Amino acid sequence: MKKRWWLISLIIIFLTMGCMGMASSPSSKVEELLRRYQNHSEGVIIELGDFLDSLNLDPETRDDYHSIYLRQYQDMEFEIKNETIDGDRAVVTVAIKVYDYYRAEININNFIMNNPNEFMDDDGNFSPYLAFRHRIDELLRVNDRVEYNVDFTITLINDEWVIDTLTEEQLEKIHGTFAY
Repeated sequence: MKKRWWLISLIIIFLTMGCMGMASSPSSKVEELLRRYQNHSEGVIIELGDFLDSLNLDPETRDDYHSIYLRQYQDMEFEIKNETIDGDRAVVTVAIKVYDYYRAEININNFIMNNPNEFMDDDGNFSPYLAFRHRIDELLRVNDRVEYNVDFTITLINDEWVIDTLTEEQLEKIHGTFAY
């Protein structure tokens, strides 16, 4: 009976160690990061707020863009395609599918430029505010999606995989604004 408990204990230890190794794999770290975006984790909300604050937007505009990005994060789809480990460095390739705000911005800008009369105020002058409201309304309606491949680099620090600081290109892909 003691041998059986010893064997069961040994199996549990190996399973626990195996699960711990899987939980701290480069791919699991990237999946964890992208889930934090989807779930609007506190850290993601703070980073988004800091980014929007840096743009010096009025409160209404800031709130509008906040909603646009939160929708993007929540509806993001992703699939881990590949993981390559070379010593204490790793690259995880992920296919992400997000709203195509890049193409939407092009279409919105073209519409505003080609239809300035649509955005005239009561005095007959072009209203940047009306054009901006149109932009926000259109971005909130975007349903077309684009798929990007994103390579995340990860470094092993003190036996823990840590995702390197995201690049501008990676963030643009997550936001759906990367120029393709």
